[in-house]
Amino acid sequence: MKNIEVGYQLNPVTKTLDQDRMDRFEKVGRVLITEGVETEEPTNIHTDPEKAKAMGLERPIASGQMSYSYIHELLCREFGIDFRQGGNLSITFLKPVYAGDTVTANGIVEDRQIVDGRTTLAINVWLENQEGNKTSTGKAIVTIPSPRT
Repeated sequence: MKNIEVGYQLNPVTKTLDQDRMDRFEKVGRVLITEGVETEEPTNIHTDPEKAKAMGLERPIASGQMSYSYIHELLCREFGIDFRQGGNLSITFLKPVYAGDTVTANGIVEDRQIVDGRTTLAINVWLENQEGNKTSTGKAIVTIPSPRT
């Protein structure tokens, strides 16, 4: 393991969203929820401009789970199995993300503890759009090596 200290910045992950990507994300979510059973494709504020406008949005917004998945990817790229098997991630959604937005997942280590030969990191994470506005913030905890590996 590389020596990760307080202040270490994780390598950012950047994604550009479009409506097709948002629609496909929603479709995969439905398949997972229904365990592969074919279902009617309902529309919602993530896929239907009219439903989004009826809820006071200017257009469809990306699901919060998309934002969560980009921050999750950031942590998996950096810490691999140690995060996937025992890491913790908690996110607060601040602003909507729209088709056409480019978002970047970031993280910075805020605390480092060593207990019984394992390093536990507390990491501030956030997703920001192309204008530099934070759309999500949160905290992650990862122990290296994971107690589960």
